[in-house]
Amino acid sequence: MMRAFDFLDRILVVISIIALIIMTTMICISVTGRYLFNMPIPDDLVFSEFLMIFLVFLPLASVQAVREHVFVSIFTEWMPNRHRFILETFGVYVGLFIFAIISVAVFSDFLYAWDWQSYMDGPLELVEWPPKLALFVGIAVFTVRLAIDAAQSTIAVINDTGKATKSEEDRVLASEL
Repeated sequence: MMRAFDFLDRILVVISIIALIIMTTMICISVTGRYLFNMPIPDDLVFSEFLMIFLVFLPLASVQAVREHVFVSIFTEWMPNRHRFILETFGVYVGLFIFAIISVAVFSDFLYAWDWQSYMDGPLELVEWPPKLALFVGIAVFTVRLAIDAAQSTIAVINDTGKATKSEEDRVLASEL
């Protein structure tokens, strides 16, 4: 089960990378077309806005899997490992609660865009549901990852086997040595 979920994480990261490549290529072509031929790509800003959703939200679960999100550790650095890990677990539960609500709201927004075939005003009248679907998929997979992390962290807290995430300073020092 976890291998399949990790594979899904990798697929979403690859899609995100492809979106980045498409977005940068499209912007370069559009800027070149605008200044050399006075013909930019129509709706290039809308395309960029849509691709940014793919770029930002699809890899969220993968980042959570390796616990590379930003941690504010100024108040917890001095705590023992167990207490820091309990606070991290609490944070995972808070994130799970919040992102479960966000997942429902984003899915509702996607359904509305799908049912009404909402589109962006512009020369190409691009439909809104594909990026809203990507947003829902990214947040839903992230929510599932948080649920998995919450379960694993709870078991680790009970068994007293959990290890708190290293601070950014510790990671940098470890990589330099």
